[in-house]
Amino acid sequence: MKRVFALCLISAIGYIFAGSSTALGQFNRVRDEGTVYSPNAFKVPYLGVDGAFTVDTKEISAIDPRNPKRIVFQKMEFFSFYKDLEGFTPIAEQCRYVYKGAAGDPFYYPQQSKTSIWDLFELASGDAACNNFYYVIMRAPHGEPVHMHMRYANAKSSFNELLRMSNAPEDKTKVDPWWSVYCAAGVSGCD
Repeated sequence: MKRVFALCLISAIGYIFAGSSTALGQFNRVRDEGTVYSPNAFKVPYLGVDGAFTVDTKEISAIDPRNPKRIVFQKMEFFSFYKDLEGFTPIAEQCRYVYKGAAGDPFYYPQQSKTSIWDLFELASGDAACNNFYYVIMRAPHGEPVHMHMRYANAKSSFNELLRMSNAPEDKTKVDPWWSVYCAAGVSGCD
């Protein structure tokens, strides 16, 4: 009995280490090829954005009409967008997204910041209002105070078009380039 248990234990440990080295090898291969990656690409549960985020009312982006005042993320799959900070007036709710990878910010990455990476999401399903948010790109929470950025566009646009906005000429009357600023509702201190 002890021998069987020992063999099972050794087999399990070997399996775990073999699996870990395989995953590590995949991670290193991606990193070595110079590919932009996000921790969210490895589908680690709850590593991504989950919860309510509100626009930072102290930032100029708060007056930008493109920015929903509140966004609610459910496990980085369902996104809801609201006109008000409290979430009483929906723009689009329960829009389901598929993760499409990551891309470096064309202004910052990699020369100024190797962590300036956008996660890319494409609409999979939802009501007609969700179509205005067909493409969503998001910079995961970072910085001090902790904040995130988001841009979106309809199906006539593209991820590349949203990314190129980082290099748009500065125009404070249009709040360009488009850098929305969101904080975790009730948590990160910029509500």
